[in-house]
Order: sequence, then structure tokens, then C-alpha cells
Amino acid sequence: MIVAVLTAACGAPPPLKSNTYLKDTSLLATGDCTAPCFHGITPGKTTFTDAVTKVKADQAFSNIQSQDKPPQAGWSTTGGEACCQMTANDSGVVDAVIAKVTPDVTLQQVIDKFGQPQYAYTVDYSSDEVAVAVIFPEKGVVVWVSPGNPASKLTGDSPVVIELFIDPAKWSDVLSTATLQAWAGFQSYQSYKSGTPVVTPRVTPTPGG
Repeated sequence: MIVAVLTAACGAPPPLKSNTYLKDTSLLATGDCTAPCFHGITPGKTTFTDAVTKVKADQAFSNIQSQDKPPQAGWSTTGGEACCQMTANDSGVVDAVIAKVTPDVTLQQVIDKFGQPQYAYTVDYSSDEVAVAVIFPEKGVVVWVSPGNPASKLTGDSPVVIELFIDPAKWSDVLSTATLQAWAGFQSYQSYKSGTPVVTPRVTPTPGG
């Protein structure tokens, strides 16, 4: 899931940073809906049916499209920009919500709220933009930040461009399929890209092997 967020694009991908994406500060929210809660939807707790109802009633969204088998939904900003997706498990409970957001929240703000992340993952998104997934497993939060081009460095001012909220109970499944580097602070993009992974996919035994 972490990998598929940005590697599915082919051809000329849309920009990572855009002011047309969802203007959202769910990451920094306080009160009854703190991350991984997103607009009243909490992965691992909110049913898919209730979540779709919440999305349809939210004035920040438009063009909601959903299906029940498998349970998933997608929707847009009020301006019509596709921004968000949601999936649920076989029991009908939301397990993940992802949103492309305007670059208004910084990595330092996220770290100030959640503490030090545990993992990082890099993607050469385009010739002009790279992305780093900064991962907080116990919080059920992943933020994709875009520090700039391949020669750039992660800083506290690196903007969050994608929010991914996951049921914390699913992290063992996520980690079993991921290749991740350890978080090492504000380093160059290339340092993370060339770093030795601390998490690698578990090998599935072949039948009869």
C-alpha cells in the first residue's frame, strides 16, 4: 500500500505539489478526531457504510463514487480535483484512507505532533520531483513529503503532499510486504535512497519447499 501510492503512475504524472488538491489539516487536528482520524473516519473503527455517509455529508468533498465489493470509495475536492480514496476490510470496517493535500503542512509540524518517525521510503517520482514516505507505524500515519528534485534534502520545511491513514492493527501486514529504510533525520534524498533497508519483504515459502 505504501509503495503503490506513487508507483502506479505511468507517463507524465500529475505534480506532487499543487494548490488544487485538498486543503486539509487533519494531521494536526486535536479534539475528538486526531490522526489517524480523517474527517470523522477512523481506520479500524468506522464502518465503511458510515464512512461513505460522512464523506457525502462533508462540504469539503464532491463527486463521491463508491462500491461494496470490494468496499472502496473515491472522491474529489469541491473544486472537482480527485483527491481521496478509502478501502475497507472484509468485515466492512475502513482500513485505510489516503488524500492528496495542498503543501501547507510541514514535516517538522508532523514530527512535533507525533514524535520521531520510524521508517522512510523513497520514490523517484519524476525528473523534477522526488517523494519520501515518512512512517509512524504506532500512530497509523504515513506522510509523503516532497523535498524537491533528486539532489534535494529533507528538511523541517519539506511539505506534506499526501496523507495516508491506516488501521494500526494492520501494520504487521504492511511491513510484511515493504522495503523500508530506518528514519535517520533530515538527510539528503540520495542518502535515504541508497540506505540499507531495515525492513524487507518476508519470503513466502513455496509449496513443497
